Amino acid sequence: MSETFNNHTFSVCAYKESKYLEECIKSLMIQTVKSNIVIATSTPNEYIYNIAKKYNLEVFVNPDKKGIGHDWNFAVKSSKTDFVTVAHQDDIYSKNYTEEIKKQIEKIPDIVMLFTNHKEIRNRGSCKNELQFKN
Repeated sequence: MSETFNNHTFSVCAYKESKYLEECIKSLMIQTVKSNIVIATSTPNEYIYNIAKKYNLEVFVNPDKKGIGHDWNFAVKSSKTDFVTVAHQDDIYSKNYTEEIKKQIEKIPDIVMLFTNHKEIRNRGSCKNELQFKN
């Protein structure tokens, strides 16, 4: 039985019929430490609902069509946990992402926000670090 991090939610921003949505969700389902997963969208459709049903995920529909920033804020509000990762439909997460997030949060009990790095996959072969932080 795997560990669970109940105070964290992946809120997946789904837009229209992205061919990457299911791959994103699969990467969240195989996390070494489990957490909550929901889908947030301002473009509800059968494609999104069918994927949600397949993985038993709740879908939250943003009634305000004010743009991507509002959609991200809605994704955060769709979570009932203290910690939220806004996952874009074309993001793929390493299987230990939640495990590492949980470790960092446990190190600093009064933490409010945590920023992570990412690698961008280009042409399904090479990864490129897009963000670099130096002290």
